[in-house]
Amino acid sequence: MHRLIFVSLFFPSIILSQNISGKVYDAETNIKGAKINNKTKNIFTYTDETGNFNIPASINDSLVFTSLFHEEKTIEVSSKDFEITIVIELKKIINDLDEVLLTKTLENKEFSEEKYTQNLALQIQNDIKNRPYLYGATPNYGLDFVQIFSGIAKLFKKKKKKNIATKTITYKSLDSLFSKHKLFNKKLLVNDLEIPEINIPLFFEYCEVQNIDDKLLLDKNEFLLLDRVINYSKDFLVILNTYKKNNGNLLKD
Repeated sequence: MHRLIFVSLFFPSIILSQNISGKVYDAETNIKGAKINNKTKNIFTYTDETGNFNIPASINDSLVFTSLFHEEKTIEVSSKDFEITIVIELKKIINDLDEVLLTKTLENKEFSEEKYTQNLALQIQNDIKNRPYLYGATPNYGLDFVQIFSGIAKLFKKKKKKNIATKTITYKSLDSLFSKHKLFNKKLLVNDLEIPEINIPLFFEYCEVQNIDDKLLLDKNEFLLLDRVINYSKDFLVILNTYKKNNGNLLKD
């Protein structure tokens, strides 16, 4: 009798702790680096070089599959999924782009984005010390980052060069693009580039001062614009993280 009770109690725990294995692909090939998020358990993983993945799951868990160039897909785990290698097909977002002619950009190759980011972060810190009134009052628990980011935006604007012959992408054009485009949208910013939603307007400010040629807004240049947005998002996050890491130092000074 005791043995039967032990087995009946132990067996469900085995069922609840199983892993699901699978492969993610699109119409052309396996998808490397696709994100698999178990929303029910709040855990996630990524596909390997050949599109394979393995993630803990239970029956009725929701698995969300996302990839930068593919539409999001959600499935509900069933008992049969533990018995096989599940295969997930994602639809490409971009299928029929016009041919893009890749040419050398006219950017100054001596420009160092890393040095620029470091110098900008230092300038922001000094500006907070010298002109705290621009950033609002500091709450008791630490720095008010919402106010600080508003101040950062002002510094971004100072970096913008004037009298540029080439028309550049503005905050307004970015805001319009990301409000209605299939690829350039809030999902790309928040889920794929990990820009906090509250800081999306500030990110547009940051992109505006990079003086991006507005020809990249043309449909045929979507890949070029996407490459710029991805690179600038990395620099932007470095700046935000710099503030978080230096929060204690700023309070001491």
